[in-house]
Amino acid sequence: MQGYPLECPEPSRRWPRQHGPAIASLARPVDALSTASPMNLLSNMARLKGLLAPTMGWLLSSEIRLSAGFASSRRLLLYGLYQSAHNRRRATFIVTTAAEAMEGLNNHRPGVLILTPKLEQGDGLALAKQARSVVPDIRTIVICDQDHDDLLAAGRSEVDAVITEQECFGADQQARTMIITLSLGQRYRSPAVKACLVEEEQDWRNLPPELTAREQQLIDLWVEGLGDREVADRLGVSYATVRSYGSTLRKKLGVSTRAQVVLKALSMGLSRVAGF
Repeated sequence: MQGYPLECPEPSRRWPRQHGPAIASLARPVDALSTASPMNLLSNMARLKGLLAPTMGWLLSSEIRLSAGFASSRRLLLYGLYQSAHNRRRATFIVTTAAEAMEGLNNHRPGVLILTPKLEQGDGLALAKQARSVVPDIRTIVICDQDHDDLLAAGRSEVDAVITEQECFGADQQARTMIITLSLGQRYRSPAVKACLVEEEQDWRNLPPELTAREQQLIDLWVEGLGDREVADRLGVSYATVRSYGSTLRKKLGVSTRAQVVLKALSMGLSRVAGF
């Protein structure tokens, strides 16, 4: 894998393999795909490097192999992560596509893969899954921006850690917490990722449940004020059958009484009775 130094803006200057990691696809300016300012990058790199330095003891005492590969479509982010590395010789490859990352995984077998959901070619989360087939003991860390769909997909995936870029470079030491958590053999989801997952779960719980035709009829008749025996007569079924429908309906709506079913059905717009 041929590559160029991140500091080098001239595509004609090759970076000898022995002087650093294999860096592919970075011949164009590293900030071409990023909106972050260079001044913010410099301050963030120094902060991240200072936060991660005390975690080396945790890493050294863990089973994590201290070599890393990086893959992202965001060149300035790759540059910042590389510059923040405690020991840059441990960076085995820095690439922007899934194909290049797979080549790096096969050739270098790093202990950690740090990537973003979006790559210039390929999908980051799919790459994280494929990485385990090449390096079974690899740890995968996904760095997201604030894209809601990316946060959800990464948070629900099988990767070892998910953190936002803001948290990674922030002053609240989330990157340090992530490293310690991984060193202890546990998975990590940052506060921002957890908040996104909780919000989505709450929205899902508030969605109206799918009702059968009989359950819909039962709700409508209960809203009209009919009792279970009257409902049985109206529907031409047994009293026990109505009770069974009612039990299933209460479970679907997460309530325990018929009155609560009626109130929740009205609040969620499930009743088809005129005037309600």
